Amino acid sequence: MTEKPRPLRFGSTKVRSGCLVCKARRIKCDEARPACLKCTRSKRLCEYAQLSADSNMRIVVYTPKASFATTGAEKRSLDFFLAAMRSRLPLHFTQPVLQAAHREDVLSHVVIALGAMQQVYEYDDSSAIGSWSPMTQFAMQQYGKALRLLQDRVTLNARGTGSTSPDIILISCIFFACFECLRGSVSSAIIHMRSGLNLLREYENDPRTGLLVPRRTMRSLFTRLDNQLIEMRGSSMSMMSPHDSFEVIAGDPSAEDDVHDALNGLWNHILHGMLDAAKAVAQGAPSSPSIDTSQMNVKENMKRLHSAFLQRSPVSGSIAGEDYGQDPDILQIWFLLSPMLLTAHTWDPADAWGPHNDNFARIVSLADGYLARTFQAHPARKRTFTLSLGIVPPLCLTASRSPDPTVQQKALYLLSICNRREGIWDSRLAVRVARKTAELDQAVRDQPSEEQAATRLKNRAEVFDGVCVDEGDAIEVTSIPPPV
Repeated sequence: MTEKPRPLRFGSTKVRSGCLVCKARRIKCDEARPACLKCTRSKRLCEYAQLSADSNMRIVVYTPKASFATTGAEKRSLDFFLAAMRSRLPLHFTQPVLQAAHREDVLSHVVIALGAMQQVYEYDDSSAIGSWSPMTQFAMQQYGKALRLLQDRVTLNARGTGSTSPDIILISCIFFACFECLRGSVSSAIIHMRSGLNLLREYENDPRTGLLVPRRTMRSLFTRLDNQLIEMRGSSMSMMSPHDSFEVIAGDPSAEDDVHDALNGLWNHILHGMLDAAKAVAQGAPSSPSIDTSQMNVKENMKRLHSAFLQRSPVSGSIAGEDYGQDPDILQIWFLLSPMLLTAHTWDPADAWGPHNDNFARIVSLADGYLARTFQAHPARKRTFTLSLGIVPPLCLTASRSPDPTVQQKALYLLSICNRREGIWDSRLAVRVARKTAELDQAVRDQPSEEQAATRLKNRAEVFDGVCVDEGDAIEVTSIPPPV
């Protein structure tokens, strides 16, 4: 049998002098400088090989890595990150980060550390973190390497002998905060969050910011971290010096934002309005009849966003998977919660929340349905970690503010069984916060309005300062029976 001749191959001449990024992606580079068109469009950091001045050669040798995970433990941790942790962050954040991890040692180590620690947190016994199991030790070793590498980079930058991308530093702050949240170290997570927020402001006008991860994506994630700091530590912040200033992190919603990001941004404006009101009350001013936000049209934006959500969202409870911030039940919970805070006397007596009891009951019902679906989809998972909008803060507020004892009890019960960490919020810690807050509020019900507001604010700060300690998985919650 006569062998058929192979067809001739036609195509352009291979480019050997393109940028390193295009070579790694195995695509043709137009060799534009200082950044090629492909890297500019995909918002990647474009790099060319450095040639010596006395050389006429234009040959670039590049050996791509198949994976930055080489050992068995590294590969298993990376696989878990790809399968689980990746969906807990925006895809347009994790995708470029994973690509950059092939050439950035800081990112490769912290990605592996996160994959290992999340596996321990979600599927191992609760004693695995505290007892330093082999997987926990491996995660801490990788985390330590990432910390040291980043510190070396920052030191070189300070001396003027290095040039680390601002994106690498900001991404590291986000990942470091997630890692500390996973292992239950609230104070360490807060340190990384605050460092990242300060650096975000510092790098705001740096032209290198946003070359790896889009600016809006980075700002949205730090808005989420800022929201959590105010949700959990806001009242303590209000006790600080009157010279301390806190800026709104989020920008106005735009067409580029999805529902989750836009809602997260509007929530940032509401929380900063609450923080300003709390600071005013702490300094002796009377409590305001409603929350005054820095964005005057926040209510209208919330209405438009909710209308768009109702038109485009799938039926509640029908969504599959765990894509970042896309569950309709959770989004609906936050749409119910936000107007309540805009119209309520936030620091007034508990009966000020009476008109919102139907919303509290609806929040509990939506959270119950969401947890039922989650438990059914992941029966082997013992605990859950996420950074997106979740159910713990709304249930904590419901358990401490709802005037209906049945609704309060159901919210406490759901918090006690859900086993979730949503950033620095821990569901079992939230049970203690809600119980203590309700107890202290009951003790001051007979005080005059202004005195009561100031006392409640002070009590709230003491509750968080007393409960939010680094107890890790040692946090215990007294058994809460299911509501009748």
